[in-house]
Amino acid sequence: MNIYLDESYNLQKSKGKMFISINGFSVLNTNRLRKRWKNIRKPYTKYKRRIHATDPYFEDLRKKSIPLLNNSDVTILSVFQLVQEIPHDYFDKHKMNFDDVYTELLKKLFKELSLQEYKTVKIVIDSRKHPGGLAGANNFQENIDNFLENEFVGTDCYFLPTPSYLDILVELADFVSNTFYKAYQQDEKAVFIKLGYKLIQIKNPL
Repeated sequence: MNIYLDESYNLQKSKGKMFISINGFSVLNTNRLRKRWKNIRKPYTKYKRRIHATDPYFEDLRKKSIPLLNNSDVTILSVFQLVQEIPHDYFDKHKMNFDDVYTELLKKLFKELSLQEYKTVKIVIDSRKHPGGLAGANNFQENIDNFLENEFVGTDCYFLPTPSYLDILVELADFVSNTFYKAYQQDEKAVFIKLGYKLIQIKNPL
């Protein structure tokens, strides 16, 4: 099993609904999906700029990401948490501890996926900055590694934070996450309804 994830969030009240979400997909045959996405994105490489979902140049490409996955042998994933429904334990005197929330949302998602049913699971997530720099990133990695090892005994789990520019399937997860960000921000349910049984969606698990 292979899982590709990226986060999207809004933590500014002035921009409307405040939430954190982690989105992406799981897939068995990465080679087939990688080839299909590579062919779809090929015409957009002529822009001579990094392909990224938040770049308006690639809006048309973003619109092709969900239909690609909806027609493939994949499961689309999303865990969503409203900030105002996060327990007080995740806040200190000044602000929310984003890394703690982020880590717990990942754990809730992994539990829902029943990873113990597989012999090997590779989880590739778009890398991000952590408080404390390298030490913070190492603590995050160790936390997730320990959770996977203890929670899914008998399954070899590999958790790999990877920049989207190094793996086009992480890039694809970025496009999925951006699409879901827009849907969550606008309270638009159509995209989720169309996915039907292909979507695993967890709302406000904390």
